Amino acid sequence: MSGDAPSGNAVLGEAPKLFVSVDLEGCTGVVTEDQTEPGRPAWEGARRLMQADLDAVIEGCRAGGAGEIVVCDAHDSGANLSAAGLPPAVRLVRGSPPPLGMMTGIDESFDAALFVGYHARAGTTGAVLDHTYTYRVFRVRVDDMTEAGEFALNAALAGCFGVPVVFISGDEAAVAEARELLPGVTGVAVKTGRTRTSARLLSPDQTRTLLRDGAQRALRAAPPPAALSWDERSLRVVFTRSDFADAATVCPGVERVDARTIRLESPRFLSTFTTFAAALRLVAKVT
Repeated sequence: MSGDAPSGNAVLGEAPKLFVSVDLEGCTGVVTEDQTEPGRPAWEGARRLMQADLDAVIEGCRAGGAGEIVVCDAHDSGANLSAAGLPPAVRLVRGSPPPLGMMTGIDESFDAALFVGYHARAGTTGAVLDHTYTYRVFRVRVDDMTEAGEFALNAALAGCFGVPVVFISGDEAAVAEARELLPGVTGVAVKTGRTRTSARLLSPDQTRTLLRDGAQRALRAAPPPAALSWDERSLRVVFTRSDFADAATVCPGVERVDARTIRLESPRFLSTFTTFAAALRLVAKVT
């Protein structure tokens, strides 16, 4: 991550300010549950792979003319990444509980967002460690129609602040999901899922190059994807058990639809999302 970045970017403006959300399941070399659970021996190696993926993306962003970069440690309790070795213009948001989930730290001041190490939504065939925010969620739909995973929900959250998502890395299924929603997004696949916990992997040396080049390309792509707006749209959340819906219904603004399903809606998606996040915290307390 050494060297001086170019002075400007023709697409996003002079020294664009970037928000980077980093998850773990979609990072280079990660395929099993024990790699994603903090405290387990395999997690130590996985979080080093996560850090290496982030470092490569930061290198690409700086080569693409980025100014300030704010990184959100978006996996689990937000204690996976280290601030050691980050360039002076990079800030790290970590810790729990995060007010805006995987997008904590974003606001209207950012020019673009990048998603690193993302995975596909729950129920995706051949996707590595597929889920949607928690394994207690079976499905999320927008307006009872479009299925949404973490990429879509977080892209819509970025859109609440007028921030477009320009880049995603993860397995091939996650990249395909992102491109279906935002055709102009730059995607880098670091592995190909075979089953939920197996994949054909690329070497870290290869993915480092792909991630660096992809991030730089994303900042120069013209035109960048538009910011996603989900205001005035509803979320229908189906849980895997009825007692999870029982717990979620306690949250104000939640409508019970059936045994396992709740519905959320407000004029602003930001309010819808914060209700969704609060409901998930209640659900997490159910044993």
